[in-house]
Amino acid sequence: MTVVPGQRVTDIDAPTSTGTWPVPVGASRFITRGKLALSAAYWLAWLSFSRRTVIGTGIQREFVSLGLGSLRLVSAASVLVGLIAIFQIAYQLSEYGAEMMSVRAIGWFTAREFGPVGVALMVVARSAAGIAGELASMRANGEIDALRAMGLDPVKYLVAPKLAALLVAMPTLTILADGLITFGGWLGSTFILKYSTAFFLDQYRVAFEVRDLVIGLAKSLIFAFVIVLVSADEGLNVEGRVAAIGEAATRAVVYAVIGVLGVDTLVNAIFYFIPVLA
Repeated sequence: MTVVPGQRVTDIDAPTSTGTWPVPVGASRFITRGKLALSAAYWLAWLSFSRRTVIGTGIQREFVSLGLGSLRLVSAASVLVGLIAIFQIAYQLSEYGAEMMSVRAIGWFTAREFGPVGVALMVVARSAAGIAGELASMRANGEIDALRAMGLDPVKYLVAPKLAALLVAMPTLTILADGLITFGGWLGSTFILKYSTAFFLDQYRVAFEVRDLVIGLAKSLIFAFVIVLVSADEGLNVEGRVAAIGEAATRAVVYAVIGVLGVDTLVNAIFYFIPVLA
């Protein structure tokens, strides 16, 4: 069957001469956002109890790609965030003679904000475009339609493993980032601000609370859902044009960043207006 540029195709039952399956331009969405979220949650629950080797292998592969692949970026950026934070906060407080409170600020904000939000933005920058681009390419080449033709759910085999992997990777990276941001703050306070290590640890211990760490880890799980679902939505619902693949990857990064910041704002607003939860 020949597909003419600009022609609407409603029934495609054979591949083109290049061996790919054409995707109708202007076709309806592959899957709605609501159905994508519900389907991903369903298959995530199924994966949690599945003992199939192929499923575990798929999740491990995605964990290596999405999680371990972000390790160096998260590590380097976290130390720099700690240094920047201690310098900037100390500078702002120097007018009031309260530079020492900069250490407490690191303890207040690292576990709840700097760690989870910073990791989420770095994972978005590194992986969101990759997820969207991979799925968009498969969609444009007809591989997604081929899976459906074989009775296989693309969300189960392409989206759920990525979500499962990122749900494990994000809290792990967040804990690592919290430690390295604190390390960066210690470097700045010890070698630049000339505070002793004992003073840093004492002030940090006063400010740090375990519930801040728990809230930060809970945020990281929500961010994992946002990143994967936004990226998958853009990739799966791409149009049948080569240029649309790059557009989908770009939109995935932009929308994922907005989604992460929007969710973080909502969570902070809830804690502000309902103090008992904080």
